[in-house]
Amino acid sequence: MTAPHRARLLVSGAAAAAIATDVLLALLTAVLVGGRGGSPAAAYGSAAFGAAGLAVGLLVLARAGAVARTDAARGRALCIRCCVCALVAVLAVYIVGYLTRAAAPIWGSMVAGVPLIALVGLAARQRVLLQVRAAHR
Repeated sequence: MTAPHRARLLVSGAAAAAIATDVLLALLTAVLVGGRGGSPAAAYGSAAFGAAGLAVGLLVLARAGAVARTDAARGRALCIRCCVCALVAVLAVYIVGYLTRAAAPIWGSMVAGVPLIALVGLAARQRVLLQVRAAHR
């Protein structure tokens, strides 16, 4: 896969995650306005947080690929930062889901956490690919 093709895929994935964030925030607003309680609001809020984190992370990885063309070490550093931030976000949403001890927030935490875990793997993989590419130059 070429670098421009990978960048297009990452940006397209970020756009899809941004749309999902918009939908989840609309659902969160509807729950808050409707007064249906804190449990569904926490679920939609956690899921929106995860989708927004995924969108930002994918954009950072696209940027890391572009930066790595001129400065490989800086591109790898961006991948590491993305990986660490996604891990912190995963811990945050799982802790929120655990502390609420209700079914809906736990569901929201799982919806938020799974894409962020995938983002951690993707960031680690891209870092290795950038490292291999830099070694072959």
